[in-house]
Amino acid sequence: MANRSKIEWTDATWNPIVGCSVTSPGCTNCYAMKFAGTRLAHIPRYAGLTVPSKAGPVWNGSVRLVEEALTQSLRWKKPRRIFVNSMSDLFHEDVPDEWIDRVFAVMALTRQHTFQVLTKRADRMRTYLENPDRVWSIFGAIRKYINDEYRANARFEVDETPFVWPLPNVWLGVSCEDQLRAEERIPALLDTPAAVRFVSAEPLLGPIDYRRWLEMGGLDTDLGLSNPGLDWIIVGGESGPGARPMHPQWARSIRDQCVAAGVPFLFKQHGEWKTVYDRDHDDPDWRNCPRAANSNERYVNLAGGHGFHGKRVIFMRKIGKKAAGRELDGVTHDGYPEACHAA
Repeated sequence: MANRSKIEWTDATWNPIVGCSVTSPGCTNCYAMKFAGTRLAHIPRYAGLTVPSKAGPVWNGSVRLVEEALTQSLRWKKPRRIFVNSMSDLFHEDVPDEWIDRVFAVMALTRQHTFQVLTKRADRMRTYLENPDRVWSIFGAIRKYINDEYRANARFEVDETPFVWPLPNVWLGVSCEDQLRAEERIPALLDTPAAVRFVSAEPLLGPIDYRRWLEMGGLDTDLGLSNPGLDWIIVGGESGPGARPMHPQWARSIRDQCVAAGVPFLFKQHGEWKTVYDRDHDDPDWRNCPRAANSNERYVNLAGGHGFHGKRVIFMRKIGKKAAGRELDGVTHDGYPEACHAA
């Protein structure tokens, strides 16, 4: 946990639960998995959460509740955006409902903060939150764990007035690295009670068409019912060792979809790779195409293939995250939902 974060779309990270397992292609180069098995491996809470492999440390499926971290955000007085479980998945299949209740109890008691919950397990999140008894189990967690065990220490003050459901300071999101994962996860997200629903397309590994989910948002004035759509989209290329290149046209397309729907868009980064040659724009006759000299140079087409064939072929070079930067076509995109509680 950290009360400050270098992640562009949040202010702090909070990890009351640690440990996870690989579930889709976006997990291949997971930074949390690599950190847990290397630089954090000597810390007791992370010990034994990964196993070695030829590709480096890999989650072994173990999850762990970190009691001393559970109430950390209660001690943060200044309002901030908090990424929940950057080192795990709150809705991992082996995380008991009781643990999730305790996390939601803390979020219910710290209304000055905005909590950003991101999962790859959208079905489990929906099942958990659509349970009609969920409010009572969270209220029970407040009484049993927060009041009885922690409040006696008099180290912090909490707002114990009745809370609104769904919690207005909790944003729920799903990770979608490609179209298949979007199709699997977004419908479940939209069926989940939430104040704000968002998608993190990072690492973006292929083109994604969000239009039908972006256009769902709004209020059905005839029936007086909410017609929920997506409230925010984050896009980013992959960074770190083994990072896969992101075709910038994938990010441009999502940006344009968000603009058309009036939905906030945040471009986190290009990742490790930068375009140095665009066949359609720089070489329409295909006479000056460069040759890849090593593994740090690669062709990428619109479909994600790496040969010199297909639509919108570009030539990319691995130059590092900082050098590749955050600007998309010369513009920094830092959109946030209007329902932002933290400064």
